[in-house]
Amino acid sequence: MQRLTHTSHRSHYWGWLLIWLSIFFGGITPIQAVPVTAQQPSSQGFSLNADIQEANSKTEVATARGNVRFNYPSRKIQGKADLALYYIKQKRIVLTGNVLIIQNGNTLEGESITYLVEEGKFVANPKVKKQVRSNYLVPEQGGKGLTILSNTQEANTKTEIITARGSVKLTYPDRKLQARANTAEYNIKAKQVVLSGNVLVVSNGSSLQGDTITYLIEEGRFVARQKPGIPVQSIYIVPDEKTDK
Repeated sequence: MQRLTHTSHRSHYWGWLLIWLSIFFGGITPIQAVPVTAQQPSSQGFSLNADIQEANSKTEVATARGNVRFNYPSRKIQGKADLALYYIKQKRIVLTGNVLIIQNGNTLEGESITYLVEEGKFVANPKVKKQVRSNYLVPEQGGKGLTILSNTQEANTKTEIITARGSVKLTYPDRKLQARANTAEYNIKAKQVVLSGNVLVVSNGSSLQGDTITYLIEEGRFVARQKPGIPVQSIYIVPDEKTDK
């Protein structure tokens, strides 16, 4: 009888929790008893699938461990990680361990990525002595797109602005372009990249240096500025002219 009562309380706990989460998420129930079987999220919610999941009704923290899959259809976001913590009050998801986020073909990779649900912003950090990696498609150009490596990155899906900080390395294979800087801000809507701090851009062997260099992607144009009193420096490769015999 005692065991039956214990089971009854446990079932009541999970039943209450699932109902509460269903209301909160707008109809989805991503937290379930093990083994976890995913349910399709509503147009306003997201789902977490994993080997094991726990939900604490006091702290309002949901934990997913092992082969975590994150799916947010209304925002066209998918992701995977080793571990996920969802802080329900703060509306914040922390993904750790080999994290990969995909949205509209763009990717963001890091050891730890925090997603601020209301702001629609990702904050990514790498493993020790590694860098965060992101790749953004440029529809008009096709090809491999634009890749950014840096110590930290923030991606705001609402403003469509990517901010990379620390030892930034940018590559754009389709235009044979490489660059390095202290920080970079990529405005997807405006189709421009602003590189700041000890900037060096190399394209087809020619180079351009400045404190700030703005790259206008559609125009293929660079605008370079330097600190007061310091000239902007550029070096251009001139191919050897062929002489007719």
